[in-house]
Amino acid sequence: MTRSDHPDPALVRGWCPGARRPMESGDGFLVRLRLSGGVMSATLAGDVADLARRLGSGLIDLTQRANLQIRGVAAGDVDELIGELDALGVIDPDAASEAVRNIVASPLAGLDASAPIDGRALTHALEAALVADPALHALPPKFGFVVDDGGRCGLGDVAADVRLTGLATPEGPRVLISIADRPGHARPIAVVAVGEAAPSAVALARAVVRLRADLAETPRRMPELIARVGLDALLAAAGFGAAMAEVATLPRPGGANAVLGDHTAGPVGFLGLGAPYGRLTADRLALIGDLAGERGSGELRLTPWRAVLIPGIAPEKMGRIRPWLTAAQFITSADDPRLAVVTCAGSSGCRNGGRDTRADAERLAGLARRLAPGGTTLHLSGCEKGCARPGPTPITLTARGDRYDLIRDGRAWDAPWLAGLTLDEAASALADLAPF
Repeated sequence: MTRSDHPDPALVRGWCPGARRPMESGDGFLVRLRLSGGVMSATLAGDVADLARRLGSGLIDLTQRANLQIRGVAAGDVDELIGELDALGVIDPDAASEAVRNIVASPLAGLDASAPIDGRALTHALEAALVADPALHALPPKFGFVVDDGGRCGLGDVAADVRLTGLATPEGPRVLISIADRPGHARPIAVVAVGEAAPSAVALARAVVRLRADLAETPRRMPELIARVGLDALLAAAGFGAAMAEVATLPRPGGANAVLGDHTAGPVGFLGLGAPYGRLTADRLALIGDLAGERGSGELRLTPWRAVLIPGIAPEKMGRIRPWLTAAQFITSADDPRLAVVTCAGSSGCRNGGRDTRADAERLAGLARRLAPGGTTLHLSGCEKGCARPGPTPITLTARGDRYDLIRDGRAWDAPWLAGLTLDEAASALADLAPF
């Protein structure tokens, strides 16, 4: 395989790599695994770790869509890696089927007795329907779905064009269907029986494909489409009636804060481990795979918060496990300053990166946490694409060459508040902006 086999993703927003559609980056080819529901067996974790060592650089990304990316694959090794993954049964038969399965599911689906619906069953039904209809393979690359089982791990902070959320009602379990009518907002449109949820989501997806085909400049995401054609036109094309009124639902904890650390004594016993800046190594993946196989239930659950859950670990086993996790530098506490920073691969892994953003993140994490006591406060972007975080952040540092532009409450490509900062100057600016 040569570089000419694939479009150049440099500075192309919307490119989505996969296992069947690898992407060349600054450290070789990147091969993404889109695991169904984010569920990974302990055995598969060991197999993927071995492949990452043997055919890649040994570095593995955990993405914000709960996917894994094997990094640093040489051009001459790409076909062998794809063949090995195919033999493991973890990749789709073609790139189109792989791309359309852009679904984030509740990490504890099938394990959480508080969830009103079986999120795994709904995820599998939606995946099968999306793959089976060739017309849906024309959906934009980043068009995505969320299947939220309504249990203890809320997915309200995860971006989605179409959102399916389990509800407990007096009539029994139901699914709330919502769509993104504007960035960061989910507009409820219907409540349906569980068995109707996947067909309803597919009807919306088909409507998106048809409406996009009639537009000269095709929108990539649901909010853009609604802005062009209107909500009523979309609902009519999908066979829905008028959109329902807003639905009052109780807020549920979500995000890294809700899953990190020792939850082994809870109603759904699990251990939550954060991957620093979304990066695992083959050794780290092998370690947690071994823990899952020897001390847990035999599987890992990947989350969209760049954390991995190990279900089934007994509380009394944690004493022996903690030293291993500390040595491997996993994030095990919600107050870890590294959680304040989101960053891309930077110059060490991307041809467009002006600086080694991951190394800079280590320098700036403590200052970033001082900007606010929780949440992401700093986005380090190696270039103006802003791949790691397309939305606004309190502070964004965008590398331009070897220096940073500082943007306040904006995105990587927005106008800077300060420009041309060295790393030391950027650190000083963060210190000056910190309220405590």
